[in-house]
Amino acid sequence: MVNRISTSGKYDRLFADMQKNLYNYNKISEQLASQSKVNSITDDPIAAVNILNTSRQLGQMDIFAQNVKLGMTELSTLDDLMELASGYLSHTWDKAVQANNQTYSETALRALKVEVDENIKTMVDLANTEYNDNYIFGGTNTKVTPFEIAENGDIIYRGTPHDNPDYVRRTEVADGVFETINTTGDRVFGYYRAAVEPGNGVWTDTKGNRVLETTENGAQVFRYENGNLYEGDIADLTDGAPEEAEGVMGAMKLLSNSLEMVLNGETEEGYELMNSTLSMFDKSLTRISEEQTKFGGVYNRLEMTTSTLETNNENLTTYLSSIRDVDIAEAVTNWLQAQYAYQASLQVSSSAMNMSLLNYMR
Repeated sequence: MVNRISTSGKYDRLFADMQKNLYNYNKISEQLASQSKVNSITDDPIAAVNILNTSRQLGQMDIFAQNVKLGMTELSTLDDLMELASGYLSHTWDKAVQANNQTYSETALRALKVEVDENIKTMVDLANTEYNDNYIFGGTNTKVTPFEIAENGDIIYRGTPHDNPDYVRRTEVADGVFETINTTGDRVFGYYRAAVEPGNGVWTDTKGNRVLETTENGAQVFRYENGNLYEGDIADLTDGAPEEAEGVMGAMKLLSNSLEMVLNGETEEGYELMNSTLSMFDKSLTRISEEQTKFGGVYNRLEMTTSTLETNNENLTTYLSSIRDVDIAEAVTNWLQAQYAYQASLQVSSSAMNMSLLNYMR
């Protein structure tokens, strides 16, 4: 039995071939226009998923690279400030050693006190440096000026204390990898608080922290210097507070106080206090050096991270190009072939559809 192809079936086949050639032509035209081999998930589902995943990874790397760049800049600023602090500290330490020889005249001692007091102000300015609108040495309390010189000469630290683990600020430099990029002002520079006699509204808790007595809405309230409410038993508070001197600020302030004592005739006590500052200067310089070494290591790791990110970015970009980007020369050749095929199908369809029974009649 011979199967006869109907006229309708013939036209359906011609139309289907023409539509297929048109689809190929339009698809290659779209690839040329977008220069991408995959313009919808139906073009190549596996390639589309790989493109999305690779693009996401590249986006993450851009964020990591920006984090590393900002972190390195802040660490560089941090190191510069600590280097300056070391210089002022070493200079003041030398002056303290010379003054301890008790060979300075009264005029020289007065000049030294002025110099030390100015160095204290300079050190406070260094400690209050901002980077990117944040105070570098404030811990996580980056919007409040870290150090303040009070009217009584206290050098008060307002930032997050180093003994609070929450002082740490970290930046993500790789997926799940974080680097610490900050330290605290009390760790690097220390602080100074003068002794307060009982009855002056300053108390000390069992841990040695100062608590200030105030009146709010007619009621007696006790708050820490950072403003937090004291919630312990008032009976555990000790009236008054001892002198506290720590780090660079403490050493410089004690040196200034000792010079004041000597100038006021308290020679023995003054030189005894001055001598005690020498070990504080030594310890402070060592601490700054330790912080520089620690963050120097972090900076080096960030440099290596930068190199790794650049290599990974280059590899992923190459891979993304291989699955997404169009080979222009190949695409143009395919486009011309698709165009010819479509035009040919149009001509064949047109010729076939124009034929009728009259073409076979003589």
